[in-house]
Amino acid sequence: MVESFDADGIACHVLVDGGRTVSPRFVFRGYDDAVQGPFVRPYLDADGKLEGRFAALLVDAPDGFVLVDAGLGAYAGGLDGGHVHEELASLDVRPWDIRTVVITHGHADHVGGLLGPRKDPSFPDARHVIHRREADFWASDAAGELPDDAGDPAITALHALLEADLLDLIGDDLEVAKGVHAIEAPGHTPGHLAVVISGALLWAGDAVISPLNAPHPEWVSAADMDPTANEATRRALFARAADDRLVFAASHLPVAGTVERDGDAFAFAER
Repeated sequence: MVESFDADGIACHVLVDGGRTVSPRFVFRGYDDAVQGPFVRPYLDADGKLEGRFAALLVDAPDGFVLVDAGLGAYAGGLDGGHVHEELASLDVRPWDIRTVVITHGHADHVGGLLGPRKDPSFPDARHVIHRREADFWASDAAGELPDDAGDPAITALHALLEADLLDLIGDDLEVAKGVHAIEAPGHTPGHLAVVISGALLWAGDAVISPLNAPHPEWVSAADMDPTANEATRRALFARAADDRLVFAASHLPVAGTVERDGDAFAFAER
């Protein structure tokens, strides 16, 4: 069943694209069991791994559906993933019903579903928005040199969207639809975006990937391109959620919750 929220009158639906388990050494860069183990071990499964999910967000904005990210699509491979379109169908939302797509960043589990099997745009009537710094990075030589062809999903998707004249580059915080604001949240990737809906819900994308990031925002992940910037982003997002009493959710967090300030860090409580 799709998890839904009421963000001050705007319906929001978490679309679970799939899930996987990962080593705590991926979620927490430089993992030291002597230091972090007492906090992390209660979350580990029998194989010593952390459960995670891939998720997107559908926002039923007053001026049309907004989709935040699109899941793995054809890049799921052997993973349990690529289910965003099934989740949309369960809500009787068709691809051509989507009016705006916010691309938080260019990792495969966020852009893979932007294209169909023929590499054409999955959401042909939607305006797609991405931060200019993010698009510039994935178009750079550095992205093409990433190991395991990690840049291919973003490069392929952005090229197809540009060819179809469906891609808009943004440079600042922007209201992309009525009540839906894309905000700068760099660090995980250079132009990563978060989204605030109607001043009631904050979707953090991949800036936060574990509930333990609240009490320990300095525990950055192995996937964060700029750990220092991402820690600063995390602190800013948690502070905004705490001060403005926002529901807090993210692509890989297992649940949505609320945030409170706790000294120089934060406390996250399941909603």
